[in-house]
Amino acid sequence: MIHSPEPTGSTGIPKVLGLIAGEGDFPVMLAHGARGEGVDLVIFGVNGLASDKLEGLTDKFYTLKLTEMTKLFDLCRRHSVRHLVMAGRVPHKVLLRQISLDPRILKILGTLRNKKADSLLRAATDEIEREGIKVLDSTMFLKWCMPEPGLITARQPLSEEVRRDIEFGYPIAKEIARLDVGQTIAVKNQIVVAVEGIEGTDALIRRAGELAGPGVVIVKASKPRQDMRFDVPVVGITTIRNMAEIKAGGLAMTARQTIFLDREEAVAAAERAGISLFAWEETGRETPY
Repeated sequence: MIHSPEPTGSTGIPKVLGLIAGEGDFPVMLAHGARGEGVDLVIFGVNGLASDKLEGLTDKFYTLKLTEMTKLFDLCRRHSVRHLVMAGRVPHKVLLRQISLDPRILKILGTLRNKKADSLLRAATDEIEREGIKVLDSTMFLKWCMPEPGLITARQPLSEEVRRDIEFGYPIAKEIARLDVGQTIAVKNQIVVAVEGIEGTDALIRRAGELAGPGVVIVKASKPRQDMRFDVPVVGITTIRNMAEIKAGGLAMTARQTIFLDREEAVAAAERAGISLFAWEETGRETPY
């Protein structure tokens, strides 16, 4: 067992940091941010998911199956890793394919009442911390990527139709997130036309376009009491490109709890495509407008 997390520097940033990397650009951006702070990175790329770009950001890169926890702990001991972050999407179907006979995973699975993503991730996080490794906020190097409340696309304000669909859809997306079904829904004319499932947001957007046609609105919400150590909502240029293809009308996301990657490029692309982007502030009011 790894005991007593290594002291961090005066900024609270650890000198050595392990990164468990799923798919997408979130882990790459996080790795760049950590390197910019002088952090010695040890990267554990999830097999078949982690970006090849990560290998050029450290000389300590390992590929692991998602369920190889014993191997993960052995590598953490070897490199004196006492702090970890988890970033990047891990499709639920991968959890079904990468189950191994690792004794730590079998122990975790035996304690779960269900196999929802949130349950699995929270149980895995608890097991890591029982090993004496602190799991940190995955947004710690990317706070600047998280939008403040309000309109993001200055050149593309909300139309009345998009505003109504966001106002209607956001509480529903929040409830779907609470149930750990997904974090994103598609709405048109105050009708939910698609709900994110195991296929992920990009597939949801394509399906919504087929079902509802132009003008559909995408709403992505954080979970109630979102645990910032894992499963933080992420949007970026790929999201906007997919929305442009279906001629979507707008996108709403949770302010201060969503990672917005490639923001300058994504906002410009959204404005060119006539897509309004809005960050919803959760204040308990019925509507943010």
